[in-house]
Amino acid sequence: MSGLDEGPFSLDMHDDALRHARYKQSRLSLTDLGKAVLAGEDFRRDNPIRRWWGGTLLTNERLWRWDSQTRLLVAPV
Repeated sequence: MSGLDEGPFSLDMHDDALRHARYKQSRLSLTDLGKAVLAGEDFRRDNPIRRWWGGTLLTNERLWRWDSQTRLLVAPV
């Protein structure tokens, strides 16, 4: 997502009327990567994952994906 004129978003933003108005009037658009993800293209090479979460190492090689056509999870290849 790109085009956010006011940030970072925080609860303090609501205390500043002008800042909040600028935030609400921002015109957002998808980046090329966002468009590719929505089109169902594989984003793993553009967005590598390697982090621990809840005692599990998450990596691109272990990434399950959603297949919108079959409406099933696809196991890592």
